[in-house]
Amino acid sequence: MKHILIVDDDTGILSLVARVLADYELLVAYCGEEALAAASRVGRLDPLVTDYLMPSMQGDDLIGRLREAQPDLKVLILTGHVETLDAANLSWWDAERRLAKPFGAAALRTAVINLIGPPQTRSTRRTDDGLCAIEQTGWSQPLTLRMR
Repeated sequence: MKHILIVDDDTGILSLVARVLADYELLVAYCGEEALAAASRVGRLDPLVTDYLMPSMQGDDLIGRLREAQPDLKVLILTGHVETLDAANLSWWDAERRLAKPFGAAALRTAVINLIGPPQTRSTRRTDDGLCAIEQTGWSQPLTLRMR
């Protein structure tokens, strides 16, 4: 079973990505710390779909920490800073797949299918480790965030 960990501090993006990829096994997190906790519970991830610029932990830090446990982790970075990161000529950035914000549902779905293949089954999980919490109210409705 393919587990996708989605991480973004923007609730609108998080909700969009979760809806577009709803037929995969999903874990959603609002911050890097919650993502690390969720990843430790599930084991293997296929892949990580993450924002780059987040308040408490940037995407490259999250990727590095998750790759300590899973060196072959596939990653799709969602960011509005593609041009800035391209211009910085960073080796880690050139090695990752990325999708510029704003993006469409079809582009996201195609990027994930190209990265890990089509979905097998669908289910969802709620992450809540006291760091930042996401409460799913159903895929037909937006995700509701509770901050502590």
